[in-house]
Amino acid sequence: MNSQNIKLKLYETNKILIIGRLLYITSIGLTGVISKLSGGPNENFSSWQMVAMTTVALSINFLYFYYFRKYNERSIKVMKILTASQLIIDQIFFSIIIFLAGGLTSISFLYYIYDIIAAAFFYSIPGVIAFSTTASLMYSGIICSQYLGLIPYLPRYNLPHELILSKDFSAVTTNVFAVVTSFYIIGIFSGIIANSLRKKEAEITAERDKEKAILSDLSDGLIYIDSRNVIDLVNIRAEKLLSFKAEDVLGKKIREINFKKLPFLKEALQTKSQTYELNFSGMQDNYIRITTVEVRNDDQKLIGTAKIVHDISREKYVDKMKSEFITIAGHQLRTPLSAIKGALSLFLSGDYGEVNREQRTMIKQSYDYTERLIKLVNDMLNVSSAEEGKFSYEFAKTDVKDFVEKNSERFVDEADSKKISLLFNIAEGLPLIELDQRKFRLVFNALLENALVYNKEKGSVRVSFDKKDDKLMITISDTGIGIPKDVQEKIFTKFFRAENALKFFTEGNGLDLFVVKNIIDNHQGDIWFESEPEKGTTFYIAIPFSQTKKGVIEK
Repeated sequence: MNSQNIKLKLYETNKILIIGRLLYITSIGLTGVISKLSGGPNENFSSWQMVAMTTVALSINFLYFYYFRKYNERSIKVMKILTASQLIIDQIFFSIIIFLAGGLTSISFLYYIYDIIAAAFFYSIPGVIAFSTTASLMYSGIICSQYLGLIPYLPRYNLPHELILSKDFSAVTTNVFAVVTSFYIIGIFSGIIANSLRKKEAEITAERDKEKAILSDLSDGLIYIDSRNVIDLVNIRAEKLLSFKAEDVLGKKIREINFKKLPFLKEALQTKSQTYELNFSGMQDNYIRITTVEVRNDDQKLIGTAKIVHDISREKYVDKMKSEFITIAGHQLRTPLSAIKGALSLFLSGDYGEVNREQRTMIKQSYDYTERLIKLVNDMLNVSSAEEGKFSYEFAKTDVKDFVEKNSERFVDEADSKKISLLFNIAEGLPLIELDQRKFRLVFNALLENALVYNKEKGSVRVSFDKKDDKLMITISDTGIGIPKDVQEKIFTKFFRAENALKFFTEGNGLDLFVVKNIIDNHQGDIWFESEPEKGTTFYIAIPFSQTKKGVIEK
């Protein structure tokens, strides 16, 4: 156990002792004062003495609390000395109370028991026996001194028999023997229980140390924060990735850490997100992913939080290289493909002379393949731009009905050719909505095209636009092949296509919905869906009519 953990353990145990002392001092003082006011016992223990002793005891208790609350700055040796001194001072106070409250006839010797049990929190059996011995010596010293006349006997009730008992050898020896024996019995019993608990604690600590040794060799960084918000474990990898030293934070509560020189650690510890990416070391290409995991026991009670720190610099670098390659290759391919498409179009239109039926079929097939290649290149460029945040947005106030009319014509023709019923329903009086029309056209086209491509013959597609609160609600519903339940969570990821979609239509690339999600996010909107295999899919989009981003063009 490192020094910081030893200090923390001493602090927390002493805190329990200090709180317990506060309670019993207050209750003893109040009990004594109330008994005096009601004409009860303790004839020789005045109210002012009770108040004075209570005040002094509470003041000393406060001083101990003030000292131990700054345990990080304290010496372990001094903390241990003060721990022992507390218990001795308690016994001295109890001895004074016994002297003033009737000596032999006082029941105040019971207060020593609290002190003996408290000693078991800090010491093994020999230590507890030592405090049982000091309690025994103090108590028997008072009783025997009063018996021998070395100190005056102050009766509890001022009754004649009290003085007689205090001078009776048999009564004195019987009382002292019984009380002292009980002190030792309680001390030994408390020590045995405490030792048993310490042994169990040592076993748990050994197991934890073994786990820590394993965790310290992990390739990922790990920080464990217990239920008290204290940093309990840090491995070497976490120190390196977040640029800090474990000794500066171990055993400390998060609020006690000086984050001025630990900015990356501060972000890692204070982020509430389950997964969070952070650029570290001040370098553009250095990134980490911080994952927050709740740690629960067998009863599902939260016992701590683990911060897993993973270096994703390599992943980011590879993604960047892929994006750059796609961008360069895409731009290099798009120009010749467009030229080929243009030339094929001229052949089909007869500008280079008449072509026979077989030639036309081959040229049309080449034209269609070229169009598909151009679409694939455009999709890949869109994905690359979306990933790198290079999609620039120009929002313009847009009439929904006008937008749909301009962009739906080709889908009406396609639906007719496939014998699919396509119906648009646009609510009356929709306000203008702020859209990037070029980007939103990609969303509109992708979702409608999927609804038609993956639909069944004589199926239907329903598209509705309505207002809900301050948002435009778009619903695109089809009677197509649907999306299997077990893959629905992957539907907005790159290059993903469900197995039933691959069998139904082999030519897709799985990029459209990734781009769609990115565009909707950048419109501060939400997109979700409901789907059932062989029954169809319904996509829902909710977009605010007014964007909080700047640069909205009045139109």
